[in-house]
Amino acid sequence: MTETATDVSVDGEVSQRLRDAGTVYLTLGRISRQLRRHGDPGTLSPGSVSALATLTRDGPMRLVDLAAAERVSPPTMSRVVAALDRAGFVIRTPDPDDGRAQLLSVNDVGRAVTIGLSSERISRVAVVLDRLDDDDREALQRGLTAFEAALDE
Repeated sequence: MTETATDVSVDGEVSQRLRDAGTVYLTLGRISRQLRRHGDPGTLSPGSVSALATLTRDGPMRLVDLAAAERVSPPTMSRVVAALDRAGFVIRTPDPDDGRAQLLSVNDVGRAVTIGLSSERISRVAVVLDRLDDDDREALQRGLTAFEAALDE
């Protein structure tokens, strides 16, 4: 985000809008780090864990579709999938609709890793959500969904 004339007051103070954005950004980073501490992904990067979880949840798909689901470029996803393949977590099979392409799916080892990570991390989130009252929990879900959608625009 670049600072504009409207973001700085006459005396050089940063606008409330930028302070709020900074607070949200730092808070999301802290939440992400806290959640990554729960569950042992071994040597997998957060991107690899996410791609593995997507394949586990959504089933076999082409690399370009997985890249779109994960909101990364195909070359980035190619590197992620190569790491998952080296770790022995994915299976590549010919795409029946396009012989030049491959479908990626999770094997039993990859599924076990994903389920283990998901259950521990999701359980941690569930415990924290249980501490919130219904209104706060619903507001958080609506707000995060809206924020994610806005980032995609």
